[in-house]
Amino acid sequence: MKADYDSPMKIRCNLLLVGVMLVVPCSLGCHEQRHGVRPSPAEGEDLPILDQFQGTHSHETRAMQLVVRDTQTLAQIPLADVPVNFNEEMLLIVTLGQVTSDQYAVKIERVWREGGHLRVAVQTQAPASTTSVSMASPYCVAVVPRCDLNVAEFLTTPPKRERSWTQSPPPDLGKGEKPAKAPKINREKRR
Repeated sequence: MKADYDSPMKIRCNLLLVGVMLVVPCSLGCHEQRHGVRPSPAEGEDLPILDQFQGTHSHETRAMQLVVRDTQTLAQIPLADVPVNFNEEMLLIVTLGQVTSDQYAVKIERVWREGGHLRVAVQTQAPASTTSVSMASPYCVAVVPRCDLNVAEFLTTPPKRERSWTQSPPPDLGKGEKPAKAPKINREKRR
């Protein structure tokens, strides 16, 4: 009795199946980005800066470096709206905090992989010493492809805000004392 797997038809079908299994995955792009997932960059490889926004007044009084990977974190930062698709991109934010001149500037120059994390080169421009005082809070936001590696020296959540003031306690009124009433204004007598 001859084995069934030796039939010429079965051999051709098996070869065709193996060929399809090898060809189809490669034609779909074995190493290309699919569904927003980008493989981690190779050692020393740059992550492209897709877009960059800079400004003089961020309303952020603290100097910080922050990586943002979702809308909830971005909502905690007092910056202008930045167009970003968090499924495929992330934001790198650098703020200088409050400075005494609107001539300060900050820019993200480069993002690259070093070891098991990303590094970011930041350039800060300071004004000439003869600049007049003008309060500012410079910032830079870079849009880069999403990567789940840690970003060296960048926080993943904004620092907690601390109040620089406290609410005054209510006045201590003795027993039976009532708070003073606001004076009544007679609007009919005014002409």
